Amino acid sequence: MNVEERRWLRKLRLRQSRLYGIVDLGTLGANDPVKAAERMVAGGVDVLQLRAKGHEPESLERLARSLRGVADSGGALFLINDWPLLAARCDADGVHLGQEDLSTVEARTILADGQLIGRSTHSLGQALAAEREGADYIAIGPIFATPTKPEADPVGLSLIREVRERLRKPFFCIGGIRMENLPEVLDAGAERVVMVSAILHAEDIEAYCREVAARLGPRSLLAGGPTTQGPRAGHSRE
Repeated sequence: MNVEERRWLRKLRLRQSRLYGIVDLGTLGANDPVKAAERMVAGGVDVLQLRAKGHEPESLERLARSLRGVADSGGALFLINDWPLLAARCDADGVHLGQEDLSTVEARTILADGQLIGRSTHSLGQALAAEREGADYIAIGPIFATPTKPEADPVGLSLIREVRERLRKPFFCIGGIRMENLPEVLDAGAERVVMVSAILHAEDIEAYCREVAARLGPRSLLAGGPTTQGPRAGHSRE
């Protein structure tokens, strides 16, 4: 598979994704991140991210490669939070960046060709800016108060409606989303969600993910983005 085909396939899988799970080492505590990832992927997570705030990226390469294998085994995309160099070294599917991290252009100079970039945003203006700058997907939130980022003010459900009307790139809703409030998020227009503590604190991670995935609906080619026909020879899809 050449670089262009790989890029197209990653974007197609991203467009089809509904449930995004984060292996957050701070939330997991002493629990095994690989076992948690295995249960998440078995339960139907479409995107798996490694988030390790407070850790040095050099210490995470072995874990990142293990999680990459778990994601591959279940057909999930694998992304790394914050560190494009680690994502490049581990041949991850991409990197996720916050508002204070490298620009999309800077990250592209570090990543390998075809790797994806996601960007956290907290307003319509930030979401539109991330799209203009070339992010492959946008995360918006926190929708609700969240224990993983207690200092962040919730943006509320209304932002989902605003973003849905304006963005062309795939967007994921994040922040305090759990089974109990998922219907509100979907009613506001969300098609894709990120869950962290709700999944990692679940008594049965696999069963919880299966239930959330079932409520979100099956993977499907949502509006816009790459078509199922694949890239044409000599043409690049951005």
